Amino acid sequence: MALNFERGKPDSPRGHAFVYFNDAANPGTIAATYLVVLPVSVDFSKYMPPFLVGQVPDMGEDGITAFAFPPAPEPMANLAALQEMADRRHDDLLNAGTASLTDVMHLMTVVGEIVEEYAALCNEAGSPILDEQSPDALESADVGVDDVVYGLMSEADQLGELTKLVGRLRFATEGGDVPTAEDASGRIRSLGRHMPSNRHIDQLLDAAQSTSSDGAKLAQLYLERAYSLLREDYLHVKSIDDEIEATGIVE
Repeated sequence: MALNFERGKPDSPRGHAFVYFNDAANPGTIAATYLVVLPVSVDFSKYMPPFLVGQVPDMGEDGITAFAFPPAPEPMANLAALQEMADRRHDDLLNAGTASLTDVMHLMTVVGEIVEEYAALCNEAGSPILDEQSPDALESADVGVDDVVYGLMSEADQLGELTKLVGRLRFATEGGDVPTAEDASGRIRSLGRHMPSNRHIDQLLDAAQSTSSDGAKLAQLYLERAYSLLREDYLHVKSIDDEIEATGIVE
């Protein structure tokens, strides 16, 4: 099948792309998924308990080299937001046409066909995912699938994930676990890129990384502030802002 590139070129695919569908029943509504062509193959059977290996379908000699996540497209806010995200991440953007977004099985089939065709284009072009890209593109590629998942989450789900990551970061920081702290910090930065700027995720991260006695308290205040903004409880936001200012830690 011929792929419709709205961003990127079929003769030089980047190896990672958004694919979106227009809803046949609701003009202007779209859903999207994300394609990745791996620079190395993965044999998942090596990472599974022996009793489950027999239940994994035969993936061939090359294992898994390309996939879509999620397997079927998920609703997006609008096309402009998706285009902006693709530009910022240096992703290809493919228009898969119009379809019924309620027919999940059909969508999964179409997405599977698109994955195969996109992977074939990458193989024909001989374009490794990370070759000849700008430093910004390399950084975007490093963000990985987590960044895509965060972009598809509602803000309530994003805050739930943020709460878990802040807890992990505080525990790692207090315990001197540098690798875990760096991983959690990177995920928080990635998550913050998909949240409104007035949630002050950078300040929250600074507080969560602090080894001072006030770090945990300040991080908790920023979390409560973000939840209050989501609930539009602006009186509570003002109260929290006053409490943050009273700590004397934040400029």
